[in-house]
Amino acid sequence: MVYQISLKELTILISLMGFVLTQSSVSLANQPGPGIGTKQNDNTKEIVEEVVILGSRAKARSSSDSPVPIDVIGAEDFSRTANATDITDNLRTQIPSYSATPWLGNAGGFVRATSLRGLSPDQTLVLVNGKRRHRSALIQVGAPSFGKGAHAPDVGMIPSVALKRVEVLRDEAAAQYGSDAIAGVINFVTNDDAEGGSLEIQYGQYYEGEQSVKVAANAGFSLFADGFINLSVEHTDNEALSRGFQNEDAQAAIDKGSIGVGQDSPFDDAPLAQTLGRPQAKATRFFLNSGISLSENAALYLQGNYAKTDGVFRFFYRDSDSGNRPSHSTIQGLVDNFGYTGSLLQTGYAPHFIGAGRDFSLLTGARGLFGAVSSYDISVGFGQNELSLDLNNTVNASLGLGPDGEPAQRDFFTGADRQEELTLTADFSTPLSGTINLAYGAEWREETYTRKAGEPNSYLGGGGSGFGGTTPASAGEWVTDNVAVYVDLEHDINSSLFVQYAFRYEDFSSFGDTSNGKLAMRWSVSDNFIIRAAASSGFHSPTSGQANLQSFTTELINDSLVTVGLLPSTSPVAITAGGGPLTEEKSLNYSMGFVANTGEKTSLTIDLYQIDIDDKIFRVNEIPHPDNIPGAPPQEHSFISFYTNALDVQSKGIDLVLTSGFDWGERISTNITFAYNYTKIGVTGRRAVSGIIPVSDDEVDDIEDTLPSHRFVLTSNTYFGDNSKWNVMLRANYHGRHVDARGSQNAPVRPSLRIDPVIYVDMELGYDFSEKLHLVLGGSNVFDSFVNETNENTFNFLRWGIQYPHATAANYEGGSWYFKAKYKF
Repeated sequence: MVYQISLKELTILISLMGFVLTQSSVSLANQPGPGIGTKQNDNTKEIVEEVVILGSRAKARSSSDSPVPIDVIGAEDFSRTANATDITDNLRTQIPSYSATPWLGNAGGFVRATSLRGLSPDQTLVLVNGKRRHRSALIQVGAPSFGKGAHAPDVGMIPSVALKRVEVLRDEAAAQYGSDAIAGVINFVTNDDAEGGSLEIQYGQYYEGEQSVKVAANAGFSLFADGFINLSVEHTDNEALSRGFQNEDAQAAIDKGSIGVGQDSPFDDAPLAQTLGRPQAKATRFFLNSGISLSENAALYLQGNYAKTDGVFRFFYRDSDSGNRPSHSTIQGLVDNFGYTGSLLQTGYAPHFIGAGRDFSLLTGARGLFGAVSSYDISVGFGQNELSLDLNNTVNASLGLGPDGEPAQRDFFTGADRQEELTLTADFSTPLSGTINLAYGAEWREETYTRKAGEPNSYLGGGGSGFGGTTPASAGEWVTDNVAVYVDLEHDINSSLFVQYAFRYEDFSSFGDTSNGKLAMRWSVSDNFIIRAAASSGFHSPTSGQANLQSFTTELINDSLVTVGLLPSTSPVAITAGGGPLTEEKSLNYSMGFVANTGEKTSLTIDLYQIDIDDKIFRVNEIPHPDNIPGAPPQEHSFISFYTNALDVQSKGIDLVLTSGFDWGERISTNITFAYNYTKIGVTGRRAVSGIIPVSDDEVDDIEDTLPSHRFVLTSNTYFGDNSKWNVMLRANYHGRHVDARGSQNAPVRPSLRIDPVIYVDMELGYDFSEKLHLVLGGSNVFDSFVNETNENTFNFLRWGIQYPHATAANYEGGSWYFKAKYKF
């Protein structure tokens, strides 16, 4: 079922916004106020119109001059999120159309699945200073349905302290920027100051006791006579969150008198036998941005990053002989085959992942003028992301026992994945007249996906329980490359009407060629009212990783732990079950909206959109293992999965942004932003392959309903005191109704849980102790709100100690507080 907004509700909402806008125009004229599309000066608290580099190759424009909606979030506003693991939390807190699920199992515990406008993580293009960001090594095998199988960049590797602003283009832009820009584009613009800097220290603690620490610094330096180098570094240390309760089998073992149950926890939540919540995460992130002028018409630039992340994620509990049901198969195998009598018969065990992420990029280029008025930008960039995994505290029963009578080996290196990308771009821009600009260029990109085998004992016999190591047969290196050419024409037909045309052709070694176009316009009806609209086509190309990934994991299916074999879509087993070669996703996008300004103070934007996607690449739901198929994985892998193009999906909705503010007197002023998104996701088509429909009805329901249809963020910031030394920020984050991904919505008994709306309230009190030192005391989710818990009448994992819908986009972390000090020099 898809939750919909009725015409009556939409009319009331727009009328309410209109009423607020009208009232604001009477009493709030000529009062500046921050919000999306504005930038706040730290010293004067004045508002200036933000100029963006996204969406146009002719010249920088203000966000209100763009023919498509662009959100601009300044660094100060973006940093008003604390106790975050990385900037994924900042994005979902600020942008209602952007969602991020909690940290999930297996390797997905280290890179979160995200969504813009309800679509897959790899259907949003990520740029840094206007240049394409490389993908993560992780393919989202265990992500919720909206992102199952996605292969996207990991924005969590970018340090927040390096950011000058974040630009979010909420419209399809594949004809301008290439593959992946179906839902939109996120551009991270980094600091370019040639002097000064800041030092930031933050300490936070959740109400449940877990701690978070962040130390960050940024500094700018002049380089020779006319250049700069800006350096940023931050270190974060976040303890794991534990929000579950005792596993039923573990409790049964404790009740029988077993000693040591749950004492193998790598966290501070013993005797819990397993842990529900955000994993332990440490990270050090570095970013460099530099440039130097060679002459009045030429400059060189360089940017790069290095990041190191380390995390620990705990798996499901493998029970001992609790008396409630037979002990786990690995323990039973040690007993049956080797006469095991050791401690695991009493305690059971819960494996845990140790994930080490490494991220590196370096990009250099030259830009300048040639001829009389033409410009060029030529660059070469390399990016690499690697995720190395160790599975500890597990058992591979086929290895038998060691001299001490315990399992011969408990810790295993299971392998590593690496993604590398090399990109060459040449961009040119030439004004054809005072009103027409022609941009054109070419790009060549090579992507290499590599899998490194784990140690032999990690995959021998079925491997360690929880995650079988990568076998030599599954390891390898796969390369794809593509070449692209594009033209982009921007035309100011008159002082009121602006039109943009874009066309892009690309040829991929993996599937062939594709052509895409875009038409966008902006009509300035008056100085205070603008109508904008766009129509475009786009695509997402299958990656070499999606086409060749093979892995074996333990998943909870029908209340039992089973091994699932993920196979290449062209393997004999996958083809028998409905697989085949992957091709590109194809999309059509339509959008229309308006910008209404009242004086210098209040602004309202409303944008309607519809995105139709054909041949979506999707990891199909687990299906029974076909028997007697050549090349099949071992028969104990009783379920298989693979990637397919067998889905058509539609995303349509509305974005609304209202900014305003008012003065309470000479020394007090308040700025307000209300940002609302409604998104309806629908599966519009499924195709059978070899007579088999590989995506089930339940999976379709999950794609449509596991993200909230309604979301809004309401933020106010009040400045008071001499020179506005004090400020108070209040923010309400609303997540509407959605559905737990577990179970079936249509089951007659124990259907999926319908998750009620929830609001998280954040607060900050800031004080300028001096011109250089700023202090903040704040809280996230200050009222300690949680999503509603599952119950015996819904499908649940209560016997496993999991009371929350663990894949919900509305998190179940609970409240926290923090203190932050920022010193500017």
